[in-house]
Amino acid sequence: MNIRYHLRDWLADWQAAEQSLTVPRERENDAIRDYFLTRYRSPSEAKWRATRIFAAWRYLEQNASSFEEAGYALASSKGGTMSPYLTSAIYRFFGVAGDADVETAPPLQIFIDGAAEHEWHEKHD
Repeated sequence: MNIRYHLRDWLADWQAAEQSLTVPRERENDAIRDYFLTRYRSPSEAKWRATRIFAAWRYLEQNASSFEEAGYALASSKGGTMSPYLTSAIYRFFGVAGDADVETAPPLQIFIDGAAEHEWHEKHD
């Protein structure tokens, strides 16, 4: 699909996905689906955006301990938090990668290096 995923939209969608964890477990999927379907013009666009958010989410879950060791995330059994530096690095791939590439993310060191780059720029610009 030929859609540009702007960072502001990514951040809003990411936050909404995180908030879906606050509803009863049996309502999580409905809450997420309802959010994307009401926010975007067409069901195909909503699905395209949700697919990217959840591909990133799965990647973060699979690599949570490594991101935590690098100092860019704090993992817990109930979720976790990540630094804005890691959020930006994650977006730089999952928000712009081709459709075929989203499910095969690069090695996690790419994201750690990207987070470090964002942090360096914030402190030195």
